[in-house]
Amino acid sequence: MKMKALTLAALAALATPAMAQVTIYGKLDAGLLSISNTSGGTGYLPSAVNNGSSKQLKDGGIGASNWGLRGVEDLGGGLKAIFVLQGNLALDTGASGGPNSGSTSSMWNQTAMVGLIGSFGEIKLGRQVSPMYWAMASTDARAGRYFGSSLTALVGLNSASGNFVGDNSNPSFGTVYNDNAILWTSPVWSNVTVNLEYALGETAGGMKANSQQAATLVYDDKKLKLSALYYNGYGNNLPDATLVYTKKLGDAAKAAAALTAAGLTPTTNTNRLVSLGALYNWGEFRAGAAWMQARNPSHVVVMPGGSDSLDMWDLSVGWTPMPQLDISAGYYRIKDKKNIGNSASQFALGAEYSLSKRTTLYAEGAMVTNKGANMNVSPVYATAVVAGKDVHALMAGIRHAF
Repeated sequence: MKMKALTLAALAALATPAMAQVTIYGKLDAGLLSISNTSGGTGYLPSAVNNGSSKQLKDGGIGASNWGLRGVEDLGGGLKAIFVLQGNLALDTGASGGPNSGSTSSMWNQTAMVGLIGSFGEIKLGRQVSPMYWAMASTDARAGRYFGSSLTALVGLNSASGNFVGDNSNPSFGTVYNDNAILWTSPVWSNVTVNLEYALGETAGGMKANSQQAATLVYDDKKLKLSALYYNGYGNNLPDATLVYTKKLGDAAKAAAALTAAGLTPTTNTNRLVSLGALYNWGEFRAGAAWMQARNPSHVVVMPGGSDSLDMWDLSVGWTPMPQLDISAGYYRIKDKKNIGNSASQFALGAEYSLSKRTTLYAEGAMVTNKGANMNVSPVYATAVVAGKDVHALMAGIRHAF
């Protein structure tokens, strides 16, 4: 049950005509997972070390468990102040928070922002989910699920770079979460919404150092959705490259010197992602398709066997035969443009049944084919698999929103 009892009006000494209302909310999602060929390597780095099949209680089948606080205050004249604080909550261990961009952990690792809403749209400041993710998920019939979707395919793109450890939210191609972000969301104009984001790097070396930019456009007339996204970043490969080089050379100072000599600095253009997508709804059916291009424009510090040039396309369908039941499937194909012959394909099928407006049962299955020493696409978010091996996964669970 949503709790809306915390208000400024409850604090009599501070009561004013315009009351700010705070809501506690969250989603709890856990299921039983069976998956083959799990990785025995380091994080998402492609590895031939095979830990075999795994059966586990897994947090996040539809999406990660989280909880948060959000508030809004009517300032009058059509202007409102808003804030959101949101962080992960792992049901399998009870741990809270998660990785941030600096390879440490934050309580509010998903969102920590404050902003204004008015006739100009929305302006939000702080750590935020990049509009890149929302645009990508909007034209995926599986809506960027944590199991078998465009999101797990995006993780596969980053893994194929050979430079994505996974201990931070700052990968090689696109970034789902951005620190120090300024995000403007336009009003809806003729069914079109525009998002522009600039994430400050806050690093010595000028405005460009470690900065990231995103622009998205989504058209939605309730039947047809069209999405376009552009993402660009500087120095985003540096944190993981430093970790990999430090492990290789045995000394952080030597690693930093080697990376600088190779041309990887906070101002090197390392991160570029573009995509176009479409989703059409007719009655109880929907179908989507998308194309994505991932590039390291500088071609600097590509790990041995890794890639700086990958393409991805997908086809997805959905069917809602009754209001309580939704069935969806997706096929996601990745091709390595640098290592010719290396590729991955992911097929996922899922069914979700709503017991109520807040409680959903789900069952999902996926098959992945990985070809090449840098291809380790996993159908399950945050579950690394062996490079170059086929993967099968099944998961069934429950999700509750409050």
